[in-house]
Amino acid sequence: MAEPLTLSSSFWELALVPSIGGAVSRLSLVGRDVLRPLGAELSEDAEAVRHSGGYMLAPYSNRIADARFPWDGSPIRLARNFGDHPHSLHGFAWQRGWTVQASDPGSASLVLDHPADTDWPWRCRLRQIWRLNGLDATLTLEVENLDERDMPAGIGWHPYFLREGLDMAFRCKGVWLNDDRQLPRTHVDVPAEWDFDKRRPPGPATLDHCFTTWDSRVDLAWPSRGIAISMTASEAFSHLVVFTPAGRDFVGIEPVSHANDALNMADPVAAGMRRLPPGERLTGHIHLTGEITP
Repeated sequence: MAEPLTLSSSFWELALVPSIGGAVSRLSLVGRDVLRPLGAELSEDAEAVRHSGGYMLAPYSNRIADARFPWDGSPIRLARNFGDHPHSLHGFAWQRGWTVQASDPGSASLVLDHPADTDWPWRCRLRQIWRLNGLDATLTLEVENLDERDMPAGIGWHPYFLREGLDMAFRCKGVWLNDDRQLPRTHVDVPAEWDFDKRRPPGPATLDHCFTTWDSRVDLAWPSRGIAISMTASEAFSHLVVFTPAGRDFVGIEPVSHANDALNMADPVAAGMRRLPPGERLTGHIHLTGEITP
């Protein structure tokens, strides 16, 4: 297994694997896992990052339809990066090795410099910074445009929270319904069966949807394990993707900056994509606050 970079506070323990997408291989609160741990037997797999506890999404989140979109009057075509999947998915950050820029016992800064290529035709730099302090864990995500042209930019975090015994709550007013290609087509008020205003188990519904008008907070609790977390996000993260595949041991609750396939919507900026001029940065912060419950 690639050697993990381990951080800790008096309550949190975090292990990162820079060489595997800069992914989280373990995140625990008072010794109890909250994210799906990456087992040693899986870490040598070419798809190891997909078995991890979570990873950064950049320079876009979720799907770009048919791996193409228009930008400043020109058609942009990307490499399809997910097997025979017709769309490009989640950007390139999760599929590259990262470099540790700095670290100490409670914090780490990872960086990824990207040359323009078929995965993304703009030069850019990605950063993720973790800081642990007592019951607080903070993740900062950033994309910087190193190119000579304006580029579209989005960021997100794709954590895989352990599903067994989980109760969760989040407050959103809208959601995108998907077509049969898993692309957003109709925006509606949140249906009653997808309403998580009050904390409850994920339930039987299979979600893979982008929620909107999010109040920037998610509450997670595992009552039988005596732990809970509040996850709050800065204003850069205006959308929340919720992924609850049937029969799996995790729930994906993903703060993201934009709607799925925003680059193919009538107004990508209104859908959350940023236009980054050369030298500009898009930065967002995600805070996890742990609680030890009776």
